[in-house]
Amino acid sequence: MKLGVRDIYLRIKSLGLRNNMEFTSEVPNAKDYYRILVATILSQNTNDRNSIRAFKNLDILVGVEPEKILKADPDRIADAIRIGGLHNTKARKIKEATKLIMNLFDGDLTQIINMDYREARKKLLSIPGIGDKTADILLLKAGHPAFPVDTHISRITKRLGLVKKGAGYGEISRVWREGLTPEEYLDAHLNLIAFGRKICRAVNPKCTECPINNVCKYYGEKIGKENSAQ
Repeated sequence: MKLGVRDIYLRIKSLGLRNNMEFTSEVPNAKDYYRILVATILSQNTNDRNSIRAFKNLDILVGVEPEKILKADPDRIADAIRIGGLHNTKARKIKEATKLIMNLFDGDLTQIINMDYREARKKLLSIPGIGDKTADILLLKAGHPAFPVDTHISRITKRLGLVKKGAGYGEISRVWREGLTPEEYLDAHLNLIAFGRKICRAVNPKCTECPINNVCKYYGEKIGKENSAQ
């Protein structure tokens, strides 16, 4: 049996795993793309709860505004976001990105966001601290046809056999973009992350609870090994 990408998404969605607490929507003024950028950097390698706490601490102690971040001492930024982990690295990323945004765009990311999709993505990727995923999150939030890929989505896509094990970010993103409508991108992105956290986990995945294990290459190989060992 073979399922299309959209059928896979709909089966995962039917589990109702998606948490309504989407980090960048919890951030005040979430349509302020600079704040979304800072929120996205803070969300790297940590959970939503600590990301939100780090963001709120930064907002209170420094202020999540380009001018205030630019003037702030890096150690002060790092101390404010300590709860989110990797605070020194994230503080440096935020500071470097802010400096360039202020120098080239007067602190206004909408100048980039309002460009054509490809040009906007190219400009975002030229900013220190902004990689593929961060750029695509900003673009997706702005209504561009972007599909961000995190470690969960990468793992799920490879386990299903939709791409080869060595596939890179662009190939994985393209599979979902081509299989879904742009209107489904954000919901699919969030449902896949929830699925990766709760079912298709990196360690001890709950394969027997998975609604798509019958089309999963990883599960098929796992069952085959177990049968051959008996």
